[in-house]
Amino acid sequence: MAALIDQSPNVARPERNELIKRLLAEKCELCGSREHVEVHHIRKLADLEKGGRERPRWAKIMAARRRKTLVVCHNCHQAIHAGRPTQRRHVPD
Repeated sequence: MAALIDQSPNVARPERNELIKRLLAEKCELCGSREHVEVHHIRKLADLEKGGRERPRWAKIMAARRRKTLVVCHNCHQAIHAGRPTQRRHVPD
């Protein structure tokens, strides 16, 4: 007589990568807003170095983090693509 012992499968869940963790935080990394969070993406980090003028704040943040992505709210994302300054981080009440 053989005894059958059912064991629960050993399923290892992979760790979430950094971008997924940043997206799940649902917070703009520029102004702190929690509304309509999107991801701004560039093709190469070298693209941040182009141009001889002062880099915008968002480009400095991406270069310092050495990341090609930045989680931003819709308003900041529109400002980035329009070449306008982004909102400053607001202080919660």
